[in-house]
Amino acid sequence: MNHLVFLDVQAGELEKILSGVKTMLIKEFDPALTPTQPLNPGDSLYFLRSTNECALRVKATVVRVLFLTNRPDENLSQTLKEIQPKLQFTEEQFDHWSVKKQVLLIEFEAAQKIPVIKVASEKFKDQSSWIAFETFKTITE
Repeated sequence: MNHLVFLDVQAGELEKILSGVKTMLIKEFDPALTPTQPLNPGDSLYFLRSTNECALRVKATVVRVLFLTNRPDENLSQTLKEIQPKLQFTEEQFDHWSVKKQVLLIEFEAAQKIPVIKVASEKFKDQSSWIAFETFKTITE
């Protein structure tokens, strides 16, 4: 499966991914909203620099998906500190994510530039989450 991923332009996430210093992303997990297409190793991630940019330029492959909870026996904040070298969070991002109840950590490899693919943003009413798609026809103009 392919996933369209919206990045934080203020944190320079795309640049960190392309330089190879950021190799992991985080995604909120809500069991009540179980995705119809879960993330799995081997899936492709296509990155948009921000919700305003409509051009895919970078692709990576998922190698590992970890589910974490924020319970007394599983301190999410401590875990995020330990994997900070892969996440490359800003202080604001860390503060935001460390208080979530449940998250998915998505490790990826082989981030590479690709020929530009124009995305039809009007096809996505909700850009607050990642969008799973099978073919580019689903997301392009």
